[in-house]
Amino acid sequence: MPSLTLLTTPTGADDVGGAESFGAVVRTLRTAAGITQRDLAAREGLHRNYLGALERGTIANPGLATANRLARALDVSVAVLAESFVRPLPAGVPPRTAPAPPAQEPGAAALGRALRLLRRRRELTRAVLAERTGMHKNYIGSLEDGAIASPGLLTVTRLVVGLHGPTASDDLDALATHVGVLARVFAGEAVQPRAMAA
Repeated sequence: MPSLTLLTTPTGADDVGGAESFGAVVRTLRTAAGITQRDLAAREGLHRNYLGALERGTIANPGLATANRLARALDVSVAVLAESFVRPLPAGVPPRTAPAPPAQEPGAAALGRALRLLRRRRELTRAVLAERTGMHKNYIGSLEDGAIASPGLLTVTRLVVGLHGPTASDDLDALATHVGVLARVFAGEAVQPRAMAA
C-alpha cells in the first residue's frame, strides 16, 4: 500500500495540505469577501460552530458536498478548496477561479461514474483498488454506484493515490490536480476530457 502519511498526518508543516490548509483557504476567501462566519454558515445551512471547526482544521475529512456549498458561496471553483486539502496553495488569497457553469448532473452518481471509468481504464479490480487504498471493496462499489452521498476529501485523495499507484503522493501538485478534477465532477463543473484521462 502506498504511503499515506501526507494524507493522515495533522498539518502543521508548510508543504502538506490537509484539514488545516483547507480551513485556512476557506477563512482567507471568506474574509476577503467580507463575509462573517455567521453569515456564511446561515447562507449555506451550516452551523456556525461547524464552519469554525472547518476553518480551524479540526474537521479531518470535510465532505465534497460541504466543499461544494462553500465554493459556490465564496464564488470559486470547488477545485480550489479540494486542491488545498492535498497541498497548501501559494501565500495570499487563493485564485478566484469562478465555478464553471454546470456541465453535467452533479453529485455522487457523477463521481461514481468517473471513479468506475478511471478504475477500468487502469484495468484495476475493486479488490486491487481496495488493497491500495485500505478501503473495503464493497465501499468502493458503493462509491462507484453513487450510494455515498458526500465522500470526504481524504477518501477522494486516497482513491486518487490508489488509482495512480504508489508514487502518486510523490508529486503533490499532480495529486492535488486529480483530486480537484474529481471534486469538479462531483460539483457538476465542466471538466476537460483529457483531465479525466490523466
